[in-house]
Amino acid sequence: MRPLAILAAAALILMAFVSPVQAASSTPLDPGPGPAGDFAWKGFNWQKRFWGGAPQYDKAFDAANVVGPDASGRVTMKLTNPTGQAPVAAEFQSTRQGFGYGTYSTTVEKNLSLLQKEVVWGCLFTYDPAAVPGFNEIDLCEASAWGGGASYGQSWPVTQGHGYWFDASKPPGLGNNTTVFNVTTDLVTTQRMIWEPGKLTFETYAGEGYTGTLLKRTVLQGSTVPVPAKEQIHFNLWVTDGGGGDPAHVKPESVVIRDFSFTPAATQTPLAPVSAIQLTTAAKAKSSNDTTLTWTGATGTAVVLWIDGVRKTLANTGSFVNKVKGRGTTSYKICDSGGCSNIISVAS
Repeated sequence: MRPLAILAAAALILMAFVSPVQAASSTPLDPGPGPAGDFAWKGFNWQKRFWGGAPQYDKAFDAANVVGPDASGRVTMKLTNPTGQAPVAAEFQSTRQGFGYGTYSTTVEKNLSLLQKEVVWGCLFTYDPAAVPGFNEIDLCEASAWGGGASYGQSWPVTQGHGYWFDASKPPGLGNNTTVFNVTTDLVTTQRMIWEPGKLTFETYAGEGYTGTLLKRTVLQGSTVPVPAKEQIHFNLWVTDGGGGDPAHVKPESVVIRDFSFTPAATQTPLAPVSAIQLTTAAKAKSSNDTTLTWTGATGTAVVLWIDGVRKTLANTGSFVNKVKGRGTTSYKICDSGGCSNIISVAS
């Protein structure tokens, strides 16, 4: 019986430490909070990242670098460097998959003007690794100097971005639609994003809530705006080795997230129905970069061909040759009034 008694005593001690954390998450759970994770916060369940990989330059993450929520309902994210030469990043994500259209908001405590040039504050972003080509990545408040630009002979300040990716196979500036602006010295900022069909509205305010100075408002519209999929919400704090700097020797950093909320749109636009269209490509001759597309199952006299998010109306003949200039990867899909085909990415 002695081992059981020891375990029981240990459980009581553990509960004494766990209870305040649970009490801190006083927001009632959303009807769809996601599966149980490492902690409940602001109505949803969340998982701390413990596995390695991108985007952290040395691929090191530690679940212990996500702390809280505390008695005030705040979560602290820490960037650590225990050895002084190998930084360890922090990230957590919602266990729920699929948020979709609605209003997203977060309040952050961090003077971003003091952010080390190699550090990236990922802030709030949506991400679905299965949604190609852009992964449904929408970045509400990402901030960094991206290494400072020394390796390019330039000096970059810390800036913040409002934007989204529509083709993750393309480099920054080509595969994304982003507005970048200088950060301020405000200790607390509130970020809000409204995601609607074909439209994203971003706002950054000084202070807590929406009564402070509006620092930046960005509206991005068009056919490349993501549609709802199985995106999860992420927050992360990590180190980049791009643009110069000294990523191995960054000093510890921390960011406090005071608040998060998500309000779904009053009427969610349903996902596009599964289409009967099947898109394929023919093998290319070695001497040509041209891509021959063929499809079956489309109805009507015309179809819409999407080439890297650009719309092109075609006669529904079942085939089309796209003349490609230069080298890279091009993504295609065919749509009719009933839905869209599979997406095909072709390297040239």
